[in-house]
Amino acid sequence: MASIVLVTGANGFIGSHTTLLLESLGHKVIPVDAVPRSADLSLLGIRTPSHLIDVTDAGAFRELCAKERPTHIFHAAHPSRNEDPSVLNFCYHAMTNILEAAKALKMRRVVYSSSASIYGQLKKPDHSLVKEEDAVTIYPTYFYRAAKTVSEWMGDFYKEKHGVSFVALRYSSVYGPGLYRSIPLELKKSILGQPCRPFLTRSLDDLIYVDDVVDAICRTLFSDKPLSRAYNIGLDKAYTNEDLTRAIRKALPDLKFEIGQHPNAAEVGPHRNRDPLDISRAKAELGWTPKIYLDEGIARLTKWLRENKAKLQL
Repeated sequence: MASIVLVTGANGFIGSHTTLLLESLGHKVIPVDAVPRSADLSLLGIRTPSHLIDVTDAGAFRELCAKERPTHIFHAAHPSRNEDPSVLNFCYHAMTNILEAAKALKMRRVVYSSSASIYGQLKKPDHSLVKEEDAVTIYPTYFYRAAKTVSEWMGDFYKEKHGVSFVALRYSSVYGPGLYRSIPLELKKSILGQPCRPFLTRSLDDLIYVDDVVDAICRTLFSDKPLSRAYNIGLDKAYTNEDLTRAIRKALPDLKFEIGQHPNAAEVGPHRNRDPLDISRAKAELGWTPKIYLDEGIARLTKWLRENKAKLQL
């Protein structure tokens, strides 16, 4: 039976790809965002028009939910990644409005777009994979990580106290068509004839293609089984700069490029210094497994960029 899924941050990267898959599966989608969809993401061909409201506006959000009566929420809204306390303020109010609506309407599930950044600098002595319940160090920097942690805590609270079915998905480094940073942005530059300096966000990066991520999101939204509070969603291997170089040369053999560095490497680097994720829980409980590895992911991204070259914008 088709469901009614409200997607916050629906005009962003993961929100847009999730909306597209939900449409293709026949579900009614209520896309919500505070800003319009970018020119590149608009090329995905999403049919459902977005409601341009701020999810932190309690009155407007409550009115929309009362009208549309969503059965599920996928919450991907997040402010700009400024290292500013306003990030915490946004996430607190957004999550409060979402969880209150879910409680009032007895929604079937709320799935939160979290991040593996919450693990911080988790490096195990034996370098084993990072599990969902591993203890992490609390430290006073990096508001993005703190905001994800606070949002998960609120969801867990409403799950325990009010019976809201809340699940957090913690992604590793997600890439794919329409992402306006990192590898996709740099390869777009190359397609448009500009210098290209792709980079990994970590020295050993478990990159995951967006199609695998949205598959996990949909499985989590509609699973009729009892689910755990959180799942790691990443690749079951990690890549180096040499792996990235090989994949790009395979997809674009004539491209002249050099491997670059994260533009804020000194600022964000220490917070990304963790071991790869253990995804066994998602495999066992969601029936999910990643299917798109780096060579195929770069090939798919390159194909999309070539097909849309005339419409791409920098």
